[in-house]
Amino acid sequence: MTGKPQMCTADGCERKPVARRLCRAHYQAAWKAGTLGQHQKLPPRARNRVICPPEHKHAGSLVCYNLHQCRCTACSRHRAESDTRVAKLKAYGRYDAGLVDAEPVRQHLLMLVEFGIGYKRVAALSGVGITGVRNIIWGRQDPGPRKGEIPKRIKRENAERILAVKPNLASLAEGRSIPSRGAHRRLQALVARGWSLKKLAARIGVSPSNMTSLMKRDRVTVATHRAVAAVYDELWDVTPPKDEWRDSIAYSRALCYARDRRWLPPMAWDDIDNDAEPPAADDDDDDDIDETAVELAVAGERVRLKPAERREAVTRLHAQLYSDQRIAETLHCADKTVLRIRQELNLEAIDFNSQRQRRAA
Repeated sequence: MTGKPQMCTADGCERKPVARRLCRAHYQAAWKAGTLGQHQKLPPRARNRVICPPEHKHAGSLVCYNLHQCRCTACSRHRAESDTRVAKLKAYGRYDAGLVDAEPVRQHLLMLVEFGIGYKRVAALSGVGITGVRNIIWGRQDPGPRKGEIPKRIKRENAERILAVKPNLASLAEGRSIPSRGAHRRLQALVARGWSLKKLAARIGVSPSNMTSLMKRDRVTVATHRAVAAVYDELWDVTPPKDEWRDSIAYSRALCYARDRRWLPPMAWDDIDNDAEPPAADDDDDDDIDETAVELAVAGERVRLKPAERREAVTRLHAQLYSDQRIAETLHCADKTVLRIRQELNLEAIDFNSQRQRRAA
């Protein structure tokens, strides 16, 4: 005789049971009628067995005694010892059933749901059953007199596992939609460092034609955000290759593209995800001139100059009778830039005749 019945316990049914000692059809009928658990139970196992049957997986334990209704010597002795131990602990006031208050856990679950982590996701992260997590939030869902009842206490182990799930990005499912601010700022910072959107699209796994729409979206999926964050962590301090002709063009275009849109580099952000606004620029430093930078630029070195420093360099080279084209070559900028600065400073154009007249004077 085994612990699980060989036939359905419903009257006149000879089908194989699937749950609650009922076949599938009678189980569904009882569930719909709200009489689940009121079917006829098997009588307890006789006490004429000395050991558990070999098919029992929990021999000699309370599970075997309660679930399989085994009444062998080992299971009966284990049940008696357990009852005696519990009675003594209760008498001494030291009994701990392993249960804790469920209300703090329920509030934590409601906070996770509001953050965007559903109860199924919480169950997967914590290792607790989906039914157990759902019952803590909305109560029992099975039909019967206890439907909708919210448990007052739960196992301490389950409570610790659920409370260990934190409301952060790592806990969200990959298909969840989140604001795109962090992803956009990371892509902008990489472009400001010289990485083209086409190269970034290949690393993220997005087609180049979709990068423009990605940069305009208000929300992105968690999977996209994680892909962008992984690429950002890898490339934020890496200069893109520019030895080849095409790589050099892509590098220059990316820098110009980011400069025209005033995108900030990686080190400009304190917290790239949570800063509400970009760091404010220090306007007091715009008029300050770094003499070392100006001297290097006048000497022909490629130096990044501020507007005031570039005007000073143009003024010094103009005083040395440099033409607009030669000044542009020396400062590594366009001729139109030199012309605009010279007109702004009211400096005359330098040609061959003016050079000869000024040298003669």
